[in-house]
Amino acid sequence: MSERDPSDLLMPLCSPPFGKLPFPMIECKMVLVAFKADPDEIARITPAPLEPDGDTLYAFVADNNQLSHSMAYHEAAILQKVTYQGRSAVTVPYIWTSTDTAMLAGRELFGMPKLMCDDAGHLHAIANEVSGSLVKYGRTMMDLGIVIDAPGTIADLPFGADWTFVRHIPSPDPKRPAIQQLLWIELQDFALQECWLGRGWLDISYPSSSGIDRFGASPVERAWYGRFSWELRGATVEREWELTEGNN
Repeated sequence: MSERDPSDLLMPLCSPPFGKLPFPMIECKMVLVAFKADPDEIARITPAPLEPDGDTLYAFVADNNQLSHSMAYHEAAILQKVTYQGRSAVTVPYIWTSTDTAMLAGRELFGMPKLMCDDAGHLHAIANEVSGSLVKYGRTMMDLGIVIDAPGTIADLPFGADWTFVRHIPSPDPKRPAIQQLLWIELQDFALQECWLGRGWLDISYPSSSGIDRFGASPVERAWYGRFSWELRGATVEREWELTEGNN
């Protein structure tokens, strides 16, 4: 994109809240846990034309530094493996973040369903345990953690660099349909500073406006703690269509 191209800038274009792509993730400190969920609920939250890939979901809590939108922000999400035309990727049915700039970058540019959360529940390490939480309006939505057992490598991570989102562009005009786009992201320069494997735990309670309490979550199967970096350079628009009554 050229210096004068406003296509990846956010309103107000005369004074955007942060700069252009790429967005380097300088450091992501994350606890990630895997759990089984109700297949019917997984099907319900999967946006077409993506298809669910198994009955395992992933929950994370992270403390991040990603410029130019946020030097420090807290984040928590549910991740889901999906497929599209034989290609595998990860999508994010639920995600919360503690800064408005991180929310805008993910939501407006890439169609991530980001909502705000409190700047609370940051990762906390004591002995060989690391834990964190998702807090909104002063109420805890989700707690998770890991008891570290052994070192890990990139090969031990449950998914790779491909991510996909169905971006929804609503229409304020009842005579014009909403637009949806299938976006595909490949994270670049992914690097691992440290990775640890262990036993995890997850507690989902207050759902706020989400449906995270409907997962019927099983006990945690696997857990990871790590520090990572990558660069988000943009996305490709794989498809674009009008959302009508017959194709929603």
